[in-house]
Amino acid sequence: MLRNHRHLPPLNSLRAFEATARQGSITRAAEELGVTQSAVSHQIKALEAYTGVTLLDRRGNSFTLTPAGLRTMSSLREGFDLIADAVANLDTPEIRGEVVVSCPPAMTALWLVKNIGPFLLKHPGIRLGLRSSTSWKAVIGSDVDLCIRYGTGIWENRRTTLLSEVDLFPVCSPSVAAGLHSPADLRNVPLLYAIDDNEWDSWLSSINMNELPRMRHYMGNDFAMIETAVNGFGVAMGDSVTCRHYLESGTLVAPFPERKKSNFSFYLIERSNSEKKLAVLCTRDWIVANFITKINGLPD
Repeated sequence: MLRNHRHLPPLNSLRAFEATARQGSITRAAEELGVTQSAVSHQIKALEAYTGVTLLDRRGNSFTLTPAGLRTMSSLREGFDLIADAVANLDTPEIRGEVVVSCPPAMTALWLVKNIGPFLLKHPGIRLGLRSSTSWKAVIGSDVDLCIRYGTGIWENRRTTLLSEVDLFPVCSPSVAAGLHSPADLRNVPLLYAIDDNEWDSWLSSINMNELPRMRHYMGNDFAMIETAVNGFGVAMGDSVTCRHYLESGTLVAPFPERKKSNFSFYLIERSNSEKKLAVLCTRDWIVANFITKINGLPD
């Protein structure tokens, strides 16, 4: 849901609370802001009245932050840091810095490297470090700025942005599809998978196919699985995101109409409490916008 930023609380109230929470003292916050203690207290009470949430647990002349206050402090501190960075770089001719992105092999080959060129030309100060990988170590790695992964979207101490939900369905070359007249014919062909074969079991169960085919091959990663199917060997468990390019070109076809909604989706993952470099933020925004237009098929 889009938020109407015209309905934000007054900036002075936000600044007063952030300074108080960071300093741990209304007196020190007032000194930092160059106003009186009563003015700071008034602004915080105004913010609490505006939100309807208690931010400070007041006890005489001292206070502690409520759980809502702790959450708000963290977000405001990050927000004010971003504003400060933006202002400090107003006269900077270009955004500069290294950005390390980890992306699954198929998404790297079929989407990222095909589309990121104009972005890098527009921002010559950004130096991309691309890692084509499905390793989960990259998600928690201190040297990776942005990760694209297929999963639940729940990663501890990480911020996630949903890029696309996923439908699952078999895909194969047109020549293989010619011999598949019903899902029962899958018993006669090799089934290919990239991570594990649970998605095959899930799809087959969804169409009440109880005798599940056992001729299955693990192909190591999604790109290798798809390319194997493109070359006419077996049927891969495809999806609406990874296989989009092949389906549009006719290199792969979906031999059956049945689809099953996956329990997983594609997410952009980033550290939630790290210092945000402008180069990382710029790349992040491009990934989200380009994924929507190129992968989900929305108009540019």
